[in-house]
Amino acid sequence: MASQSKVQFPSANTIVYNTLLSPFITGPLLLYVQRNPSVLDKIPWFPDLTFTLPFRLPFNLRNSITLRADPPLKTLKVLFGVGLVLYVNRLLNRLALNYWHLTKQGELWDFAGEGKEVIVITGGCSGFGREMVKMFAAKTRARIVVLDIQDLPEDMKSIPRLSYCKIDLSNYDSIHSTVTELLQTTTPTVLINNAGIAQAHTILNTSDAFLDKIFRINVLSHFSLLRLILPKMLAAKKGHIATLASMASYTGQPNLGDYAASKAAVLGMHESLVQELAHRYEHGHCIQASIVHPIWARTPLVSSWESELDRSKQFVLTAEDVAERVVAQVLSGRSGSVYVPEKMIRGTFLRCVPDWLALLIRGSINKATKITEAV
Repeated sequence: MASQSKVQFPSANTIVYNTLLSPFITGPLLLYVQRNPSVLDKIPWFPDLTFTLPFRLPFNLRNSITLRADPPLKTLKVLFGVGLVLYVNRLLNRLALNYWHLTKQGELWDFAGEGKEVIVITGGCSGFGREMVKMFAAKTRARIVVLDIQDLPEDMKSIPRLSYCKIDLSNYDSIHSTVTELLQTTTPTVLINNAGIAQAHTILNTSDAFLDKIFRINVLSHFSLLRLILPKMLAAKKGHIATLASMASYTGQPNLGDYAASKAAVLGMHESLVQELAHRYEHGHCIQASIVHPIWARTPLVSSWESELDRSKQFVLTAEDVAERVVAQVLSGRSGSVYVPEKMIRGTFLRCVPDWLALLIRGSINKATKITEAV
C-alpha cells in the first residue's frame, strides 16, 4: 500500500515572518502609502500594532513613532523596521556560518550525479537515521552508507545505492577498523553523526557502565569519526559534517543528566570544529558544518519515557519532522544551526537570562514533563 504523504500547513510563526515581518512586502507597501496617503482613508480598520511588539522595539523609538504618525502608517513603519532587522540578522548568521563566503569554496556539490556524493549516516537503521536514508535515496542519486550496530532492516535492503557496515560506536577498535576499510574504496563527502542512546535515571542511579557507554556513543564516537574522515574531506576540498544534538544541549532535565551532558559536549565539539575549519586547517573553508537541535521526537531513544510525554501533553515531533530538516540542510550545501521546530531557538536564551528566571522556566518545563526513571 502506498504511504499517504501528510499535508503540512505553515505555522503561525512562519506566516507572520513571511508576510507581516517581510521587509519585501511591508517596504513597498510603506513606500506606496507614503506617496499616496489618501489610500489610508479607504482602510479605516487598519490595526494599530505599535504596542503589540514591545519586545521588538525600544520604548523611546516606539513613542517617537506614535507622536509623528497616524496608526496605519506607524504600524507599517514598525513592521518594516522589525522585519528589516530580522532579515539582516538572518543574512548575517548565514554568512558568518559559511565563513563570510557567498558561494561554496572548493569542489561543488553534485547530488544529482550517480554516486558523486557519499553520505555516511551513523545509526541509520532506526529513528532519525532511518528516515534520512529513505529521504536521501528519494531526493538524490548519492551513495548512502549506514553505520550501525543494529542489523539492516529487511525493508531497507531494497533501497538503491545503499551500503551497510556493522559497527560498534562504543568501541574505538570497531570504529577504526570499519571506517578504515570503508575509506580504502570511497571518500565520504557527508558525515551525519546521528547515533545516540539515552535512558532515564537520576545522577545517583547512573551506573559507571552506562555512563561510559553513553559518552562513548553520543560524544567520543564523533571525535573518532571526525579524525578518520575529515582529513579525506579536506584533501577533496568538499565535505559536510552534520551533528545531531538536542535542545538538551541548552537545558538539563531531571533523570537525564548524562544525556544532557553528552549533548552539551557535542555542541561544544561542534563550535570548536567550526573555529578550527575557519582558522586552523588548509581548505577548511571548503567544509560545511551544521548542528541540529530537535525537541522530543517519537523514536526508540525516548521509548522509556514516551508515556510521560503523552500524559504531559508535550509537543512531540515525528522522526520524519527531524529528518526532513537535516536532509534539507545538507542539500542546501550550506552550514547552519537548525532548531526543530524553528521556534525552539528561544530555548537558547536560557543561557542569557538571569539565574532566577532560567530556574523558573526550567522548573515549569520539568514539572510539566515529569520524566520517571527507567525500570
